[in-house]
Amino acid sequence: MQPDMAAVKDRMTRTFSWRRREIMEGMPVEEVLSKYPFLKMPAICIDEVDRIHPTVVAFCDRFREGFVGVLPNILKLAQGKSTVAKQYTDVRHDALVEDLPGIDLRAGLILLPSIFREKIEHYITLGATDVSTPYPTIQLMENDWKVAMTSAGPSLVKVDGVDVCQCTTFDEAFITAYSMYFVFNIAYPPHLKNTLSFLQRRIVSIVEEGDKTLPITVLRIINQF
Repeated sequence: MQPDMAAVKDRMTRTFSWRRREIMEGMPVEEVLSKYPFLKMPAICIDEVDRIHPTVVAFCDRFREGFVGVLPNILKLAQGKSTVAKQYTDVRHDALVEDLPGIDLRAGLILLPSIFREKIEHYITLGATDVSTPYPTIQLMENDWKVAMTSAGPSLVKVDGVDVCQCTTFDEAFITAYSMYFVFNIAYPPHLKNTLSFLQRRIVSIVEEGDKTLPITVLRIINQF
């Protein structure tokens, strides 16, 4: 229940090559998690991306810094594009000044798909709603978007029908769910491809072998930043 994290990271590093081969050969997510249960920990799952795509700056730090850097543009572009954007405006109007940074960050993550005309519901579900999908998803405990923007409560990350881990904050859940595309070698779904491609190329600066040219829609958004 209280593992030695230094020892866990050392063992995960030692077994990385073998684990990567098994995943690339098609080992199911449930079997991977059974064999390597520490991938159920958000920090370990995120660290795995650094083993796959090693850089000087850690994946988690790149994501946070990169996203905060474009956050004002995302919030501006998202205005008027969904009912959730209107809810964000209402929430911000009633919020305390000290709460605004957290609200803006959570709202930016929630509203990001809308600037590509994609639906956040394909990535995040509210309350007891359960979506059957092989892709990573986040299940928030809240039942409406306003509460999700103002609350830093726990959330559940799922993939391929498996409850993988519980995260203490929404941004941790968002990054963890996104990291699972790399960790479990999952191709981006068509209904979120632009959003996820934007995160990969603009936010965390990852280019994988065989990656195609970015869609025009994504390039246009990037050029506006």
